[in-house]
Amino acid sequence: MPAWLRHPAVIAAGGFLAIRGFGLLALLLSPARDRPLIEVLGIWDGGWYVRIAESGYADHLDLSQPDSDQSTGSLAFFPVYPLLMRLLSAITGLDSRWAGVILSLAAGALAAAGIAALARDWRGDRVGVLAALLWACSPMAVVGALVYTEALFTALAVWTFVALRHDRWWLAAGLGFAAGLARPTGIAVGTAVAAWALWTYWHRRPRDRDVDSSWRAGVGVLLAGAVALAGTPTFWLWVGVRADRWDGWFAAQEAFWGSQFDGGAATLILVEDVILGDTRAGSELLSLAVVCALLTAVVLLILAIRGRVWWPLLVYGGVSLVMIIGGAGYFSSKLRFLVPLFVLAFPLARWLSARSRAIRTLVILAAVAGGTASGTWMLLSWPYAI
Repeated sequence: MPAWLRHPAVIAAGGFLAIRGFGLLALLLSPARDRPLIEVLGIWDGGWYVRIAESGYADHLDLSQPDSDQSTGSLAFFPVYPLLMRLLSAITGLDSRWAGVILSLAAGALAAAGIAALARDWRGDRVGVLAALLWACSPMAVVGALVYTEALFTALAVWTFVALRHDRWWLAAGLGFAAGLARPTGIAVGTAVAAWALWTYWHRRPRDRDVDSSWRAGVGVLLAGAVALAGTPTFWLWVGVRADRWDGWFAAQEAFWGSQFDGGAATLILVEDVILGDTRAGSELLSLAVVCALLTAVVLLILAIRGRVWWPLLVYGGVSLVMIIGGAGYFSSKLRFLVPLFVLAFPLARWLSARSRAIRTLVILAAVAGGTASGTWMLLSWPYAI
């Protein structure tokens, strides 16, 4: 076998594609599927991305009919993914939905490769591969094969940090800016890059020797951090201008999906409902799963901190988790929002790397089976948005 095929990044990318392929096969063969596969893969938000890819954004914001409007709600969706869908569809002639699926699969493979590279730097080859595989079969990782942005955003975030790790500041700035134009949690990526830029500038600030060149290098680092942080606010500003109100994006999110940052009040209500058994009929199991997933995410982030994971990744994970827990909206979407938090897989991978090969294999297979079963159920049986 060629040496490059044994590289952790290659194994991770191949593992991701194998896991997603198994999930697609489960969807294809499921007796619960009552519509074409592509309709399943393009449900919910996928329809919005297809409309944006094919028809562009609305030229105004109308909040009068959020339950039936099929146009101005597009202003709530970030542009990188639908623009790439349009480009891929134009090049290949594919239907926009299939273009979105292929884009997600390719981005997911790139994300897995990058995760393996980052985790490898932290604790070696085995941890790198295991971190990527665990991420690929995490709860709701099925979105890596849907017309959804999570896979693309994760890839942009991961490779931002790979570039940052190697002092490729302007590459990190560009990727971070693109991540900010892919999802609102691009703010977390930009915050981490900006924080590392400030730390780097402070520790490399001008000394007595070669002050002029050191100053120029330091300013470049700070500018790169600012660019990485600017992606999401840039889109918010664009929507504000288009909607003729400064809070246009936030208004669209709240009107169409009840999504807003409430500091965690809605999450606390969900936790209380689960504890008291007051969840809506039919949503008991998923409500419990969401609460358990959020608690697990907090624990894993703490373990990552204790394990001395590179701290910009911890900043990214921490800011993202605050946004997820602090956000109100469809509670079932929180499982999907957790998918890009790849750093949470690091402490699990480190623990699993110390187990025997048989245990590692069993755990990965069990995770694949569990992730496939839960993802299939969410797509085919859960009646609400994910």
